[in-house]
Parts: sequence; C-alpha cells; structure tokens
Amino acid sequence: MNDSRDIIENLRMVGPGDPWWWAKALLVLAFAAAALGFVVWRLYKKGKLPFFQHPPVPPEKTALERLAAIRHLIAEGLVREFVREASDILRVYIEARFGLHAPRLSTEEFLFEAEQSPQLDAAHRARLSEFLFACDRVKFALGALDAPQMEKLYQSAENFIRQTTAPLIAQSYAPGPLE
Repeated sequence: MNDSRDIIENLRMVGPGDPWWWAKALLVLAFAAAALGFVVWRLYKKGKLPFFQHPPVPPEKTALERLAAIRHLIAEGLVREFVREASDILRVYIEARFGLHAPRLSTEEFLFEAEQSPQLDAAHRARLSEFLFACDRVKFALGALDAPQMEKLYQSAENFIRQTTAPLIAQSYAPGPLE
C-alpha cells in the first residue's frame, strides 16, 4: 500500500506546485508542435494539402508552350526532330484534353479511336488525320519538308489546339436588385 501512496503523492507534485511544471509543459507543447509540423511538411511534400495545391495547368497551355519551345527547329532545318516533337505534343494534348490514349497508338489506331469519340467533330478529325499522316511521311522517310511546309505544319498544330480548347466557364457576377 505504501507504493500506491508514493505514486499518488508524485502525481500531486506534477502541476503548478512543481517548480519544473512550466518547463515540462513547454517541452510537451514543443514536441507536439514539432510532430504536427512534421506531419504537415510530409503532406505538403506529397501534394496532399488542398490549401497548398495549385490548380492544374490546362492541357492547351502546356501544349502551346511546348509547341513554341520547338519552333526553333524549323529555322535550324531539323525536320525529323520537329515532326517527332510536334506529333508527340499533339498526341499528349489530345490524351489530356479528350481522354483518348493517343501517345501509345499508331496513327491508324489512334484515328480509329478518334472516330469513335463524340468529342472530336469531323472537321477536327480530318485536320488531325492530315497532320499525323504528314508527320508519319517524314518520320518514316517517305517525304521531306522545307521550312515553309514545316511552318504550315506548325500552324496546323497550333490552330488545332486553339480550336479544340475547352471553353472557359465565364463566371461573371451581375448583382441583382436588392430585395
């Protein structure tokens, strides 16, 4: 019984009567703050904190930036590199924008899938088909392009992206009459 009284007496000493109580309380709070900070930091690094997340970049913005970045290939006359990159940019854009699995398919397979998709109209499918087959002719050494033709291909890709951009939802605030 003497042992239980010692424990109870020691518990009574922890509190404002204990000269080290404030130091112990601050130490516990510091440890808790450090643990919370560590958890928040880990969630931030994994991108799982909604208030630290950036809105996703629209696929058309990424595609247009990537397309602008390869424009120098036209002036340098690097036809095969330009065609390969332009085709890849357009395929990645189509996958991100329309959900069609474009990058891994052959041109024929991809165009077949595009025909099944209600999201691409006939005019866009025709332009896309023309663009991809022009790229394939160069990729497989069945044709060559000069600088004006490369520029035309560039403009074709850029126009396709701009014409198929998702419509932005205009959020206008029109205050109504006070009731």
